[in-house]
Amino acid sequence: MRSFFPSIFHKDDPRTALHSRLDNVFDDFAKDWLTTWPNARAEMGVMPAIDVKECAEYVEIKAELPDMEEKDIDVDIRGNYLSISGEKRHEQEKDEKGYHLRERSFGSFQRQIPLGFNIDADQITAQYKKGVLAIHVPKPAELQRDAKKVRVDFHE
Repeated sequence: MRSFFPSIFHKDDPRTALHSRLDNVFDDFAKDWLTTWPNARAEMGVMPAIDVKECAEYVEIKAELPDMEEKDIDVDIRGNYLSISGEKRHEQEKDEKGYHLRERSFGSFQRQIPLGFNIDADQITAQYKKGVLAIHVPKPAELQRDAKKVRVDFHE
C-alpha cells in the first residue's frame, strides 16, 4: 500500500529504502489477507467442509454441520446437482469468576455438488449423526457397471 503523502526523505537517504521495504510488507499483508478471506470465513464455521466419495454403485457426500438442528438443514435435488443449504445459529453465554462472556454467530450457507448424472430423489438416503450429515446417492444402473481391466503391452 503506497503512501498518499509525498516522501519527506531524499532519494539518497537510507530511510527511503526502509520506507520502501515497509510498503512492501504492507502490500504483502494486504494481498495475503484478501486472498485468504474466503478460507477465513470457512474456518469461522459459516461454510461447511464437504467430502465427496465416489464408489462403483454410489456417491457418498459428507458435510460437517456441528450443532445444527433438523429445521436448519435443507437438501435439494435439481437435475444432476445436489444442494445442501442451511442457517447456522450459535449463541453462548458464560459467567465464571467475575468474567462475563456472551457470543453469537449467525450465517447461512449453500453448497452445490454436481454429480454428473440425473439423481433419483426417491433413492437417496441422508443421515445426521454427531454433527455430520451423510448423504448416500445411488448411481444409475448404466453407470454402475464394473470397470474392465485393460491390458497394457510395454515395448522397449
